[in-house]
Amino acid sequence: MPSDKKAKLKKNKNEVIIDSSTFSTNVNDLLLSFRTIVQKTIISSQTYKNNDVMTANDLKQSLESLHRVYTQIDKLEGIIKENAISKDNIIKDLQSITNDLSSVFKSYGTDNLVDLLNVCLGKDYITNEIESSGQENIDRFELLQKYAKPISYKSVIWKNEPPQEPVQIKKNRIVEDISIAEGAKTLEAFDLARTMRGFHTKVYGIKVAFRKPDEKKTLIVNFLVDDIMLECAGSSFINKRLLVLHYEKNPSDNENEKRIFHRFLGCLTIKDLLVYSDDELVHRYVGYCNQVTLIKQKTITQVTKEFLGNELYLQRCTIMQLLLRSDEHEYQYLAYLLYDLLSNDTNGSVDTHEQTLLFDSLPWNVKKYFRDAMKQTINYTNNLSSFDNAKIPLEQQICLMKADESVKEKAMLKLKEVKAKSEDSGSKARQYLEGLLRVPFGIYKNEPILNVISDSTEEFKLIVDKTKEANCPVSCFPLQDKYNGLEVRKYSGALMNTYVPNLKSQYSKKICSALTKCNRNTIIANVCLINTYIKTHGIDYPKLLHSGKKISFMQSKICDFIKEFSTKPSILSEIAEVCGQKQEICDLIPTVERGVDVITKNISKITDYMGDVHDTLNSAVHGHDKAKRQVERIIGQWISGERSGYCFGFEGPPGVGKTSLAKKGIASCLKDNEGSTRPFAFIAVGGSSNASTLDGHNYTYVGSTWGRIVDILMETKCMNPIIFIDELDKVSRTEHGKEIIGILTHLIDPTQNDSFQDKYFTGIELDLSKALFVFSYNDVDAIDRILLDRIHRVKFDHLTLEDKLTITKDYLFQEIYSKMGLEGVVNISDEVIEFLIEEYTCEPGVRKLKELLFEIVGEINLTVLQETTDYDLPINVSISDIKNKYLKDRHEFRAKKIHDEPKVGLISGLWANALGKGGVLPIEVSFCPSPNFLDLKLTGMQGDVMKESMTVAKTLACTLAERDMGTKMMGSLLKKCEESKMQGIHIHVPEGATPKDGPSAGTAITVTLYSLLMNKKIKHDIAITGEMCLQGKVTAIGGLDLKILGGIRAGVKTFIYPKENDKDFNDFMEKYKENPCIEGISFVEVSTIDEVLEIVFV
Repeated sequence: MPSDKKAKLKKNKNEVIIDSSTFSTNVNDLLLSFRTIVQKTIISSQTYKNNDVMTANDLKQSLESLHRVYTQIDKLEGIIKENAISKDNIIKDLQSITNDLSSVFKSYGTDNLVDLLNVCLGKDYITNEIESSGQENIDRFELLQKYAKPISYKSVIWKNEPPQEPVQIKKNRIVEDISIAEGAKTLEAFDLARTMRGFHTKVYGIKVAFRKPDEKKTLIVNFLVDDIMLECAGSSFINKRLLVLHYEKNPSDNENEKRIFHRFLGCLTIKDLLVYSDDELVHRYVGYCNQVTLIKQKTITQVTKEFLGNELYLQRCTIMQLLLRSDEHEYQYLAYLLYDLLSNDTNGSVDTHEQTLLFDSLPWNVKKYFRDAMKQTINYTNNLSSFDNAKIPLEQQICLMKADESVKEKAMLKLKEVKAKSEDSGSKARQYLEGLLRVPFGIYKNEPILNVISDSTEEFKLIVDKTKEANCPVSCFPLQDKYNGLEVRKYSGALMNTYVPNLKSQYSKKICSALTKCNRNTIIANVCLINTYIKTHGIDYPKLLHSGKKISFMQSKICDFIKEFSTKPSILSEIAEVCGQKQEICDLIPTVERGVDVITKNISKITDYMGDVHDTLNSAVHGHDKAKRQVERIIGQWISGERSGYCFGFEGPPGVGKTSLAKKGIASCLKDNEGSTRPFAFIAVGGSSNASTLDGHNYTYVGSTWGRIVDILMETKCMNPIIFIDELDKVSRTEHGKEIIGILTHLIDPTQNDSFQDKYFTGIELDLSKALFVFSYNDVDAIDRILLDRIHRVKFDHLTLEDKLTITKDYLFQEIYSKMGLEGVVNISDEVIEFLIEEYTCEPGVRKLKELLFEIVGEINLTVLQETTDYDLPINVSISDIKNKYLKDRHEFRAKKIHDEPKVGLISGLWANALGKGGVLPIEVSFCPSPNFLDLKLTGMQGDVMKESMTVAKTLACTLAERDMGTKMMGSLLKKCEESKMQGIHIHVPEGATPKDGPSAGTAITVTLYSLLMNKKIKHDIAITGEMCLQGKVTAIGGLDLKILGGIRAGVKTFIYPKENDKDFNDFMEKYKENPCIEGISFVEVSTIDEVLEIVFV
């Protein structure tokens, strides 16, 4: 025996240590405890089998192993009683029993945590590692010992040294065992629901870490936690946690939210408190609430499909989430409906095994809530439980598709593939088929107003056919097989104004002739007939006299009667029948009148509707009359002609209302009988470089799906939605970006878009020829020319100061005041708005202005909330308040101004860009040292086109200078430059950090070079724009209106512009002729450089 009086034997690091002084007693006690452990483990194994934690085979192997251990114990006891074994062999056998028990526990668990720790980690582990780690761990361990049943364990050796500080391991994801071993604290618990498969294990299972630092390993034990009401658990650990959660962790001060949170706390289990911290439980509650909100946003069909597609554990989670909300009966209805869907019995009177498992697994309070929900919603669920959106077989759905036979054949092939494969392997084919069935083939939104013209045309054609049948053909307009809307409008007037009066007149004459062109006795009989008719029908007309009257008198009275009632065919029809005239004509007249009346009302409807369209577009955005007119034209085309698709290109600077006109204008103009607008879809392609987002992936790819275009058709449930494609000019310039441009080109080409194909649905043609495409872009030069050629460009001008004032007062203030709750109590005058626009914004639209107004009104609102001072209403905002209070941290925008005095070699050019901005561009020229005469040195980030303009300007300026100063003076200048070596020319265009390009500065550069060579001063308040050629002609440029407005702001008094831009200038003057900003400004149009030189110099 060892000198320390201890008998030891090591195997797999599980040591059996027995004090030699009490060896016999300790061995007997140890064998007795082993016997008890085996007995309890047999019972626990059978329990785990009943709960589906173990399989039948697992149970068999477990019992065989335990029986073998128990036999070993009996055998060892017998040998010990006979004193037929040495102490070393006893310890060796005890070690073998310990190892066998540890192996059984590892795979099949046991009944008691203490037994497992004693066998696997030694008897001293609890004392050394748990009882010495603080009261919270002691309480946690007591809870585990009392209510947690070990079902297996795993011993994990550390790969790395554990961190000095505790690591926060996130519990809302799958955590690897090695991470738990190295990072988790002793007794830290994790949810088994993310890693195990069995339902009971998911519901009640946890795994707990037990660290053994001296051996650098961690024992990860899997448990099943008993389900007991927390109030009855008798645990100080649970009581402390619930106290903190109730009073310190409430996520909201709202009483209703508090009630729901306390309901959530009442549904917690021991497992929840062991696994999650207080903050993590609050996060779980917030996640539950968000999940319930998402469920509410889905249709019942979507919810039921998702629910039935989930496993039982996730179904349990969904029902628990719904039962948290006691404030709305809808959630309780839905919870019971979902539960009832698990039943196979048509009567729902017998719970299925899944229903029983689910209900029994619910915490006690949730069961109570569920019973209440059942009582309240039983009738409701009886009505809904029979609903099944998928009752129509897939075969019938395919047959009912409004698609070509080829499409149906492809769908049938996929259906065969779905049926031939299992649920898992056939999921891709099922996705394809379900997606194809969602495509709305042949379904088009058809607003009633679009049918008015066709209805009127049919009514008109019916009238014309009736006239032919009555042998009274129309002669006041040509007869043809088909009439258009304009012809119907014109000819229906001819029917009422010409045809019907003539028909009545001719018919009256025929009746009159039939009644009067006969002998006296017949005429008297006819008079008596008329008198009888007058009396019978109570007509307010005197009786006709015949006694002793001449034939001519009676004839005239008959004719007077017929003439009087010629406009009333119903009266004449009976008389006509007696005298043998055609009664069909009497029926024809009211038919024509009624038909024309219908047509007239339809025309009136269209007129009123087009007025409404105009008002709707005006309410959507302010101004942009040309753009609105284009929209009205396409709507007019749909009303009177074909409803083919179209492609608009809304072209203009940002923030001027392009998107608003499409979304709030076009879509709102087209409404059905229920007031629903035409579906509007948005695609942002700015920066896109993946064409598959539009036309999908090939079906064979892993994870493939259809593209955004098909997705829009599915969402809008029609083949003619409005598709708005934003930021077209920002598409990636890469090859992938070019692929997007190619797709869009085919998409809007009217000769091709009736057979658009998504890559996912290869071979399936989609008719998009009736869809309305609207592109939005800022820079037209950045768009592919081929694509641009297929777009109907609609230009949106930048907003003027007056436009911005109107938009601010009529639109922005309403929105801002409404959001801040300050309607009618804040007053910002036009003067202040104008100050904001001119001093704090430099934009073509109103986005920055809106941001500033939000900031100002928001600051007013914040000040009112923070202070108790009484305010005079309305609160007036002054310019001083803007500068010194609300926007004191912002810098005022400083636009570049013209120079102060005339100078040589300095002129103000003009610039404009695609964003609707413009201004002056100083162009400075000076001699500089250079080895060669008139070498150009260009600075200011000038582009290639601008550099070419410089070269042209130099050549032309030298030619003009030589012409005007003479050869002698030119030679003198050359000699002077050569002597001083200042013979180069430096052209600088500030600011140096701003890129500049374009040919429009050619004239200005020529003037400055000429000024330098001739030493002439240029007027400082003059600005010029125009391209220049070597012949000295000033040619057209773009953006004239923006350049003039920017120049006016910079202080320019005289503008020189090309004569070729005369139309642009006239449009500008037409728009701004009454604007005070052009008062005192002179404009000069020129066509040659000589005209310019006569004006610019002092």
